[in-house]
Amino acid sequence: MATVEPKSLYAVNVNEPQNAYFTVAIDTSGFADSSDENGGRVSPCVASDFATGPTTIAESRKISRGHMRWKMMMQNLALRTNFRVVNIVTTYSSDAGDNPITALAFGLVYEDRNLIANTGTNVLEDSTAINTRALFIKDRIADALNTTHTENVLVFDPTTGVDTTRVEELEVQAVLSASVGEIAEAITVTEVTGFAPNTSNQLATDNALTYSSTDNA
Repeated sequence: MATVEPKSLYAVNVNEPQNAYFTVAIDTSGFADSSDENGGRVSPCVASDFATGPTTIAESRKISRGHMRWKMMMQNLALRTNFRVVNIVTTYSSDAGDNPITALAFGLVYEDRNLIANTGTNVLEDSTAINTRALFIKDRIADALNTTHTENVLVFDPTTGVDTTRVEELEVQAVLSASVGEIAEAITVTEVTGFAPNTSNQLATDNALTYSSTDNA
């Protein structure tokens, strides 16, 4: 038996950056659902995405805070190399804006696997070692969910009687204020092995970067 590489068809070579695919699952059910800076959990959804919008300004702010954390998470994940998000799945008890998200799953396709660090230290999880790319990505997600950040954002206003939004300065803090370590425990990241433009005989040498969770450069 032999494997013939379709090099002419796909024009791939050993010098082409090796892609990487990771699946991410976040159990958001234990995150704060309060009306303060800790609430809102994390979600890519905005108020207009729901079949029934939020009924109070407090619920609207939760949605806006959840979306802020989603954007912060995306910024953290793009720290070293470009990527795209695929297969987003959100879980709510119903398609209504007053209900909090209970689970979030999505895939990440990175352009260059070697630019994703696989060594370092995760401060959020009692200084545990980062020894895989999946753990690096998990740490970047946990960092976004444990960060204090203030931003001017759009907030849906259900009190006006019409579908309107207004700009508000909102602050987000950690999705869990007491048990910070549980943030990382709620995140599962898995690399889908063998995902690459290169064929099996063309996989390049692993030259991943090193990383520390305090390094945001």
